[in-house]
Amino acid sequence: METSLIIVAIYLRGERLQPEHISQMLSLQPSKSQKTGRLCYESKNVIAKIGIWALIAQTDSAIVSDHIDELLKKIGNLPTPLDEFEGVEEAYLDIFIGAEGDSAKTVEFVIPKSQLKEVVRLGLYAHITVS
Repeated sequence: METSLIIVAIYLRGERLQPEHISQMLSLQPSKSQKTGRLCYESKNVIAKIGIWALIAQTDSAIVSDHIDELLKKIGNLPTPLDEFEGVEEAYLDIFIGAEGDSAKTVEFVIPKSQLKEVVRLGLYAHITVS
């Protein structure tokens, strides 16, 4: 499969989500974050209506499971699922695949059972977009 873009990330969202609290709990800095009531990370004029903490895989691999593996290793073995963290209303693994060329092409990838189990254990659902 030829792709122009693969982006895999873990997103935590919530009206009362405090990104700095999530960073402290995970001992990780997010790839991007925003706090409710402050300027959105994507805009200089829009006030955020929801807090976001996102960790985006940095690998250049064309294999989706490599991106997921990177994120799972960074998050590590947590005693509490991410969706149970204070202020988190939504927690998901976001997979975006931008396919090159003919839109009728088949896009295929595999997520191993071990990764699926870990994603569920972390309290995440999968949000997949192929464009």
